[in-house]
Parts: sequence; C-alpha cells; structure tokens
Amino acid sequence: MSAPRSSQNIELTPEHEQKLLQKATSIVVSTATNGRSEEISLGELEQTVVNGAFVSLKRQGQLRSCCGNFGQPTPLGQALQQAAERAAKDDPRFPPISATELSQLDVEVWLLSELEEVQEQGSDRIDAVTVGLHGLQIHAQGRSGLLLPGVPIDHGWEAEEFLSQTCIKAGLPPTSWKEQGTRLFRYQGVSCSAKLAEIASEPVETTTQQILGPREFAQYLQYVQSTIEALMKGQVPSYYCAAVSDANIQGVALLITRTDSEEELVLSKWTLKQSFPMQSTVFSLCQQLAQIVAQQNLRVGEFQVKLVLGTDPAMHGNIEKVDLSNFDSKNRSLLLIQGQKTGWFFERELEALLTVAQAQQAMGLIQPESAQVFSLAVQTAATRFQIVNQPRAELGPEVRPPGVAGAFYPADPGTVEAQLDDLFDEAESPERWAAAMVPHAGWMYSGKIAADVLKRIQLPSTIIVIGPKHTRAGVEWAVAPHQVWELPNGNLKSDADLAKKLVEKIPGLELDAAAHQKEHAIEVELPLIKRLAPDAHVVGIAIGSGNLKRCEQFAEGLADVIQELEEPPLLLISSDMNHFATDSENRRLDELALEKMVALDPDGLLKIVNEQHISMCGVLPAMIVMKTLQKMGNLNQIEQVGYATSGDITGDRSRVVGYAGLLIN
Repeated sequence: MSAPRSSQNIELTPEHEQKLLQKATSIVVSTATNGRSEEISLGELEQTVVNGAFVSLKRQGQLRSCCGNFGQPTPLGQALQQAAERAAKDDPRFPPISATELSQLDVEVWLLSELEEVQEQGSDRIDAVTVGLHGLQIHAQGRSGLLLPGVPIDHGWEAEEFLSQTCIKAGLPPTSWKEQGTRLFRYQGVSCSAKLAEIASEPVETTTQQILGPREFAQYLQYVQSTIEALMKGQVPSYYCAAVSDANIQGVALLITRTDSEEELVLSKWTLKQSFPMQSTVFSLCQQLAQIVAQQNLRVGEFQVKLVLGTDPAMHGNIEKVDLSNFDSKNRSLLLIQGQKTGWFFERELEALLTVAQAQQAMGLIQPESAQVFSLAVQTAATRFQIVNQPRAELGPEVRPPGVAGAFYPADPGTVEAQLDDLFDEAESPERWAAAMVPHAGWMYSGKIAADVLKRIQLPSTIIVIGPKHTRAGVEWAVAPHQVWELPNGNLKSDADLAKKLVEKIPGLELDAAAHQKEHAIEVELPLIKRLAPDAHVVGIAIGSGNLKRCEQFAEGLADVIQELEEPPLLLISSDMNHFATDSENRRLDELALEKMVALDPDGLLKIVNEQHISMCGVLPAMIVMKTLQKMGNLNQIEQVGYATSGDITGDRSRVVGYAGLLIN
C-alpha cells in the first residue's frame, strides 16, 4: 500500500470534484432517509491526508447545515464520511436534515490546508486576510471559532467584518481579533458544489413515513380517550398502550372539543433538535388534560379528543424568504418561531402560503423578517389546528415592589440615602431639557454619571423612562401598568392613565407587569429621581427587539401623546454603552456611537451600532427618543455630560462596559 499523501497543495480535477460531491451526497441522503449509502471510491484521493474537510448544505442560498473536522490530519475518505454524516444530522444549530428537504439543497465540500498563524497584530491583521482565499480560526479566553473561506463571499464581508464574525462564532466580543492575547490563524481551502438532486444517483425521497399504521393510530386514539375518561373517574388506567408500538417523536398535541360547542382545549409539546418518547409523553398530557376537563365541569361523553403526532422537522427560512417548495399541506404542519412567540399550525386543505399568512396574523407578528418557519410531518384525523404560545401581558399589582434592590443599588433605606448624598455631592442650577440619557449599571459603576445628568435637569411633573428589556419575562414592548413604584427610600407615583394612552397610540406596546418585575434598566434610576423630584410621576417602558420601522411607529405615537399633554414630560433614555471589549477598544466604539448621537443622527446611530457590532443595549430607546423629538421639531442639540468605563472603578481594563450621560434638546 502506498503511503498517504498530503493535501497541502491539493488540486481538484473535474473528476475529483464529481467523486467528492457524489460521495458526500450519498452519505447525506442515506443518513437523512435511514438508508444505505452507495459505495463510492475516491480513487487516489481516498487516502490523501487532509488537515480538514467540511460538508456544507444550503437551501435557497441560506445555510442549512455545516459540519466537519479540522486540525487533525485524516485520510480524505474518512474525513468526508464523518463530515457528511454530521452535516446531515448533528449540526447543533439546526434540526437534522429531513428527507423532504433533499431536493431543495445544495451540497458543498471543502478541503482545508494546514493552519498558518498570523503574526501581524492589531489592525494590521486586516491586510493579512485575503477574502476569497483565506479561512480563519481564532483562539482567545479559552474559546475558539472557525469560518470557511467561502463564508465572507456568501455574505459580502470585507476582511475586517470577516475577522469580527469569526470572533462572534467563537462567542467572543467582535473586536477580540485586535487584542494582544488573541491568536489568529489563517488557512486555505479548495471547494466544489452542486445541487444535491443533480448529483444523487437516484431521485431523492421527499415523503415521510407515518409514525403509526392506520389501525395502530385508531387504537391509540381510543386509548387516549379512554385514559382521560378513566382518570376523570378516579380509576387507574394503563400508562402504556400495549397494542401500539412506542416511537420517538418531535411533536404531540391533544385537542379536546366540547360536543355542544366549538370551544377547544389544547395541550402540546414539540421540539426541533431532539426527540421524546411518544407513549410516556402522551400519558403525561392525558393526566394534565383530565385535570383541566374536570375543572371545566365536563363529564364523560361531553367532549371528544383529537390526537396529533409530529415528526421529521424541516426548515423553510424566515417569513419574508420562506421556501415551501414541494410542501405537502395534507401531511405537514407549520411551526413559526419569533423570540418567545411560537405557533404550530395545520390546514389540510389550504395552500401553505395562506397558512403562513394566517399564522402570522394569529401570532401578531410585527417583524416577519425575524420569524423562522419550520415544519413537522403530522399524523392526525384533525383537518386543522392552531396552537399559539406567547407571553401574555399581566396587569399585576398596583404597587410594583423593588426587583433589584440589594443588587444594583442598596436595599437598606439608610444606605440608599447615604449613597445618594455622595452621588449628589455638588449642586447644579437645573435647566429645562427635553430628554436625556443615563446609564443603568450598578450605582458603584455608573451612578455618578446618572446623577450628574439628572441634577442638570429641571425635572417636570412627568418622566417617561425608556430602557432595554434585559429579561425574557413578559411581552417584547412593555409599559409598566402599576400605580406606584415602591423603593427603599420611599415611593414614586406612576401615571396609569398616561400608560394607557401610550398603549392606544403605539403599535405593539402593551401594559405588562411581568416584563418589569425584575427589570433593572428603569428601577436603578428611580431612587435618584425620587431624591430630586419626589412628587414626579414616572412611566417606565421596557423595549425588547425591534427595527427601524417599528421605532418610527413608536416615535410617531409617542409624539402624538406628548403633544396632547399640558406639560411635556422628560424623555429619559436608560442605556449602557458597549459591553466587554478592552478599555481602549470600548472607548473607540462608544465614541463612534456617541458621535452619531451628538450629530443628531438616529438612523446613523443604528447603522454604526450594527456595522461595528457595538453592544449598546439601549440603542432602540435612544432612537425612539431622538426620532420623537425630531417629529416634534425639538431635536437641536446633544451635550455629553460624562463618560466612564467599569475599568475606572475596578482597575481591570481587559473587559469593560462603557457608560455615558447626555442632555438633549
């Protein structure tokens, strides 16, 4: 046997490319369909040692899966086998490839050379990377990330963005590539690609086998009905249907319909990346439903159960670019996910795109570009169902208790007052300002800047504080519905009537106590406001995700409300600046964002924050306030009051957060 040869300078002939693609395709297809792969020899390439091999699968130009191995010299045949199998089923970012997707996929094979450490440092590394030639690997802080040479071409990145995205892939701050302790490697690769269906030796399978045969499904449905009825009577049913084989599934739903109305009770469970045992899961849902039915005072014979079993998840892109080619509405259901909103929809006799439109309306999706569409094969006698899960707004108590006292600021009243004395150690002559921006970290880090801003303002009787939403609780855009903010140094009033007016005027804004229960962005400012204006009314708004269009709509509604008030409120932005870069890099990034604000350019602010990956948590609140003032003809100047980083307090300059204070008129 001849010795394996290295791929350091490997060149692929058209015949080589064809064999590589055929072998990768065969492995992907057999893995997705649980079949046997065709024996395809790579000939002289079989034992060629490569430093890395990756198989990438794409759908409509969007990444569907990409897996491989790198850094351990391996015979090409073995490396390709491992990469293709993993790409078909083991990419942790995505569900396994469904057989129904195969006809829509492109397959790409990459063979990678050895790593070469980049010796250049700092910004000189930009010139050391050639887009289209180099792939990158980065190591820092015990983390590593790798991107293939084709990735920046697919996304239209220049070298600097390629470096930043490699850091993000590693879970590092985007500018970590500039830091002295970060090791950067480059490598080269050769690739080939084709449509999977054109490479496959046989037509690819596009259907999914049912979980149970028709007879088994009917028996299992009867078991479910009888189990719920037995539980309602206090009997002990069998937790397992012996007449039906068990299975691992990705979705299940029990739908109970009253015989005297169309009212429906639903319990469901689904997942995209894992599976769960059918029988034990269904029995658990039967137990829960029996309790719910009993609470509804329904008796045996007054309801009917429908069963839904789901399997074989597939991806279809986002709503704006959804790909439903060959979608089988009679046997597949749609799953929509946007943040904490999820929906499971099935319309057997309706075109898939119409089902998507109905789903978007049922879920109240305002940003379709961020809603991902998946599907599950379903086995059910139901002709349609809609199952929507999303945070529901809660009115909560009239008094909102402190949520972060003792963490971001003291819980003891005496200590609060003492620290406020220190923060407001020097008096100022306050003036009227339309708006301001203050940081919201712990008082020890940013309290002084916040105090220096607030004491410069002649505070009006009403203050609207708009900050980012840091927790997953509650709805995405939430105004606090409470009458009173309880604080260690006394209470502040809110303005429930104003909060309701804001909800009426601003699309997507809801009265919700859950979003504010543990939110600190607003609360940390309240004791400072209490010290300066104890009789003021404070309305708090927490902002989750959003885009430029939604910020425009918010600003328009907010401007309308303000113009109806006798006295304009202070609009107070609560925001920290960039998070977790080195002190010098943090200051550079923050200066870019602050320059856009001082230039009165809210659109430019969002653009620079996105382009430079500046993690300014309150960028949307800042945009909303600036645009509101623009619409009112009242955005004329911004004065910077102060700036600092957490490193100024801790002395640790390696990973800091920035804080800025601004006055706005």
